[in-house]
Amino acid sequence: MSDSSEAAPEGARLRVTFEAFCTTHERAWRGFARTQVGTEQDAAVVVGAMKEHLSRNWALALRQEIPAAYAWRLLKEHLAAWLATAGHTRPALVQTAAFDAAIRYFQDQARISLESLPEQIGLFTAILDLPERQHDVVVLKYCMDMDDSKIAEYLGTPLATLRSNLRHARRRLARTLGRPELADMRGER
Repeated sequence: MSDSSEAAPEGARLRVTFEAFCTTHERAWRGFARTQVGTEQDAAVVVGAMKEHLSRNWALALRQEIPAAYAWRLLKEHLAAWLATAGHTRPALVQTAAFDAAIRYFQDQARISLESLPEQIGLFTAILDLPERQHDVVVLKYCMDMDDSKIAEYLGTPLATLRSNLRHARRRLARTLGRPELADMRGER
């Protein structure tokens, strides 16, 4: 006779936790991947490969201090591998569309106008030239409108460090664009 309060087998437990984890995070993974590869279909391919990798290493992921940060590193590795394969390039149109949202958000937050095309291209280029961590933070915050605590979880960094990365990114953008008001904008949530 089987006791219904008996613990589920370890494999079933791992599968359930993996599925719940993916349900919680997949929207952000796909959104970020789409900003890097261009289409929902290509983003789904990259995220699917990352999830397969993650599922094979799920027990290891659960032993990490922050499993979401481990998954984020896997996503970045799979994006880099996808972009490095023959025929896969990051389409300029994709970058433009993704960063159009950032330009609008920056304008709203800093209460500045970037009406001229050269100013908008300058911001776009400056974002692309940010160091990787600052670039990820800017994309997650200003393109995907994620809150600071969720970004910190994905990147496996304390909230104070995340906010420092945001400040440094804004200062760098302000310096590059000659727009000091960008350094002073707020918007942490």
